[in-house]
Amino acid sequence: NPSEFGALEALYHKGKLTVQQITEKVLIANSSMTYVLDNLVKRGLITRTKDEIDRRIYVVDLTTEGKAFMDDIYPKHHQNMTSVLSCLSKEEEKTLQLLLKKIGLGAKNCKCD
Repeated sequence: NPSEFGALEALYHKGKLTVQQITEKVLIANSSMTYVLDNLVKRGLITRTKDEIDRRIYVVDLTTEGKAFMDDIYPKHHQNMTSVLSCLSKEEEKTLQLLLKKIGLGAKNCKCD
C-alpha cells in the first residue's frame, strides 16, 4: 500500500529514522503510522527498536530482507515515475516540485484528523 511504500522508501534513502521522522516524511497521522510499521515488522521488512539514549523514542530500520525488497522494486518505481513525468517540460517539473513541497508543508502544519 502507498503508506507502507512511503515508509520503506524513506528508510531506503535516509537510513535509520525515528517513527516521528517517518511520519513527517510520509505525511500520515502517528496512529496510522503505528499500524503501517506493525505490518512491515510482521512482514520482516523493518525493525523497530527503542533509542539507546531516549527510551521513549523508537528507531526504525530496514532489515536485510527489506533492503533486498527495495533493491528489487525501487528501480521499477523510479522508471515508472520518470515515464509518467516525461510529459512535463523541465520548467513544469520544477513548478510541480515546488507545488508538491508547498502542499507537503501545508499538510504538515494542518490540524486535520
